[in-house]
Amino acid sequence: MKKYILWSGLFTVPFLLNAQGLTVLQPEIPTKVPFAKPFAAQAVLAHPAGETVQLVQDSVPTEFAITHAALNSLAPDRTQADLTVIPLTLDKSTFTVSFALRTNPKEVATIQTPITITPVQLFKDKELKEIRSPKRPIDWVLWGCILLALIALICLLVWWIRRVQKDAALLAAEQDNRPPHIIALSQIDKLVDSGLWEKKEYKLFYITLTDILRTYLQKAFGLDVSADTSAELLRRIKTKAQFNAFVQGLREFLSSGDLVKFAKAEPTETTRNQDITFLRHFITQTSPKPQPQAPKEVEVKL
Repeated sequence: MKKYILWSGLFTVPFLLNAQGLTVLQPEIPTKVPFAKPFAAQAVLAHPAGETVQLVQDSVPTEFAITHAALNSLAPDRTQADLTVIPLTLDKSTFTVSFALRTNPKEVATIQTPITITPVQLFKDKELKEIRSPKRPIDWVLWGCILLALIALICLLVWWIRRVQKDAALLAAEQDNRPPHIIALSQIDKLVDSGLWEKKEYKLFYITLTDILRTYLQKAFGLDVSADTSAELLRRIKTKAQFNAFVQGLREFLSSGDLVKFAKAEPTETTRNQDITFLRHFITQTSPKPQPQAPKEVEVKL
């Protein structure tokens, strides 16, 4: 009889422990991934029956960005977390993510996995062999052409920089007296009509789009985020109460831009429209509202 009680206790205690808190079961996270290429992370979370699990957004380090997170219930006391993560650094790092109970945010379970991030190899073919001779004579004609091409490229670059500076100065001179939100909205309209998207210059398109956001934050609220990374910008935003309702939207907007600018992703027209719509909504909702004027007192002479 005592042996039966002992064995039943050994089987019952783990389930009671799991039912009282939040634990991580079966984490599946790769230990080696290429730079700026999304990878999947998965884990099963055990929790009290009927409880809801949520992702702790601030637990993710700046070296990684979560672009998609789904928490699916497997059973009343089991939830599966499916994450899509992008590494934003090289060499070794530690991917950290935490989950908490919605009714008890202090009950937290954390996953910490060391990950080696390698440079992306764009081309690899073992069948290719070197067929050039070890030494080649100096080809002065070839080097002359290269030199002329470099001079032409430098001249073109100088002309382009001066042209951009001149256009920016003219644009600033025309719009200096307008409110910051009106400036930002008009810049979005000009970007849409610029033809960059139609020319498939997606990187320049998104650089300009995020610069509109940064300029608006600086002119309207005095936030100098011109040199901030996406993660640093988000940390500044979280300190301002008026932006609390837009933190998740800004996270998705900046992540979408980073994929295009750094991972060379090719965005869809639907993604572009969503990003433009969000930026317009953010600027419209956060722009300073005019203060109602008090009615003037009329002096009545008797």
